[in-house]
Amino acid sequence: MKKHALTNPLMAILAGFMLLSLWTMPCPAAELDDSSLFIEAFNAYQKKDYLLAMDKVEQLTQVFPDSSLRDISLLLLARAGLKSGNNEVAAKAINQFTSEYTDNSLKTAVEEELLALGARRKKGEKLLPNKQLQAAAQKVRNDQLALERAAALKAEQERLAKEKAEAERIALAKAEAERKERERIAAEKAAREAIKLAIALPEGSQPLEAGKKALIPFEVSNTGTGREEFLLSALAPKEYAPALTSANKPGEAIERVALASGETFKGNIAVQMPSDKVDGSKTSFQVKAVSTKYSDVTFSRDTHVTAAAPLVRAVSKPQKTKVIPGETVRYRVTVLNAGSITARDLTVRVIIPAYLNFADAADATYRREADRVVTFTVPALEMGRLAEFSLNATVRDNVAEKQELRLQIEVVNNALQLKDTFTSSAAVVQAK
Repeated sequence: MKKHALTNPLMAILAGFMLLSLWTMPCPAAELDDSSLFIEAFNAYQKKDYLLAMDKVEQLTQVFPDSSLRDISLLLLARAGLKSGNNEVAAKAINQFTSEYTDNSLKTAVEEELLALGARRKKGEKLLPNKQLQAAAQKVRNDQLALERAAALKAEQERLAKEKAEAERIALAKAEAERKERERIAAEKAAREAIKLAIALPEGSQPLEAGKKALIPFEVSNTGTGREEFLLSALAPKEYAPALTSANKPGEAIERVALASGETFKGNIAVQMPSDKVDGSKTSFQVKAVSTKYSDVTFSRDTHVTAAAPLVRAVSKPQKTKVIPGETVRYRVTVLNAGSITARDLTVRVIIPAYLNFADAADATYRREADRVVTFTVPALEMGRLAEFSLNATVRDNVAEKQELRLQIEVVNNALQLKDTFTSSAAVVQAK
């Protein structure tokens, strides 16, 4: 057994206790060790809670039977037993100490009263408890338990009060957050409703000439109470190439406007009317404005446009519907405009079938493109007007009976890059 370095046994005990008190920190149950158990026992002894001190030493010796603190633990158990009136425990512990630690310097600090109790137990004497000390020790234990219960009750009350206060704080915070959210939603709703915009476009259907660029005027007016900014767009079929421009700068595209309350922006929808649009065909255009603050706040207005275009048709008839080989047939070609505007720069190409040979034409404007192609020109054909041409062709001698002789007429609108093809009425070959 290792001996203590200190010569004074009592001083060694006190020094050891002080070192343990300094080195040992309270540990949770999961990290229980012999040092912490001894300190708990020692502190209980110092508070005269001898019953608790005894319980802690018993736990230490059971859980850690080989602890290096066994010598001072047995000594502490003997003294706690003596102070609590449990002479049997005191005598048993001191006898264990003296028998296990024969050379321990702490033996010099053992009280004579303890040694006497130990000697009596060795002789087989029954050691009666000191009931007065037992009652005093039990009272200390009861008082300590009462204090612990009171402390635990106070801690529980404080915990409940803290939880209640926290719950109230959370409830108040939640209520405040909900109130602020309601106010935010209400404010946002009011802000959305305060945004007002009026869009003006021409009434009725606007005629636009086919193949031409056009400007459709529009206005947007801020009828709300504050300054607002809007994204503007024109919605129309892609073939119209719609774009928004400022009325003051027609060549400059515009995508957004900022307007003070009561302010109006004047602009145009710049479009290109497709050249192939049939006269009278209708299309809808839309001007749309979206608030830059709230993308779901939108305003729109529609207008309608009608294509204004020439509507050219060609009709061709032979002077006689029954002809014989070798006979000359006169065909009359009539070109008419049933559209709403003048047709300009027309080329009328008459394609003669292989069964006929071109003879001549009455109109001086004609020209021969090929053996069987005769071309006439029409510089302008106003709405509701017609142009007439005539040509003569001779039936070939080898044409079979009942053969139909039809001209093919192509009318090319050079201004709009359009071409229509028509077929004449038939002249039927008869036998000679």
